[in-house]
Amino acid sequence: MRKLIYLFIVFGITSCGGSTAEQAMSELSTASETKNIEQTEIGQVDTIITDVEKDSADIESKIDLKNYWQESLNMSFKMATLYDIKDTIHADFNGDGIIDEAVYLDDSETSGIIIMHGNSHEVIRIGFGVQFAHMTEFDWVDYWGLVKDKETSETTFEKGGDVSGSHDVTLQNLSIALIADEVGGGLIAYLNGKYVWIHQTC
Repeated sequence: MRKLIYLFIVFGITSCGGSTAEQAMSELSTASETKNIEQTEIGQVDTIITDVEKDSADIESKIDLKNYWQESLNMSFKMATLYDIKDTIHADFNGDGIIDEAVYLDDSETSGIIIMHGNSHEVIRIGFGVQFAHMTEFDWVDYWGLVKDKETSETTFEKGGDVSGSHDVTLQNLSIALIADEVGGGLIAYLNGKYVWIHQTC
């Protein structure tokens, strides 16, 4: 009888110990998984923070560049508004009192400006491989803007291509400024019934 009771006690302790060991192993495994999840989540948060910081730096850089371009326009013109190169400029370019549209296009093969008159719906293509002043393409443009000045200065050249000076030009309508960083550019202006190029340098 004593042997039987002893066996029951030993069996009970062994069973409890086994259950406790299994429970301990299970808890240890759960804790390890939780730690791995926490580490993964922390890693993901660090990656997100890094991406946000990079995006923020990119945005600040773009804002600084746009501010620089606007200041550059302000140095050349009294009244000029900077536009993103992908934006459409809406203004009365030919002076008929109706709003026109101007779009800059550069598809790596050809580039230029398309102007559509709001009244007649006439489409004028400037560039795109066709001679306009001394240019056929406008892939050099970094930024553009709308100029409301009534007068500007045009750079003049000698036959050999050297700058000879400049002279004042009266602008009859709103003009489109096309600029290359630290180089200069010019205006597309509607004068005496046609679009002309008014060259300007920095």
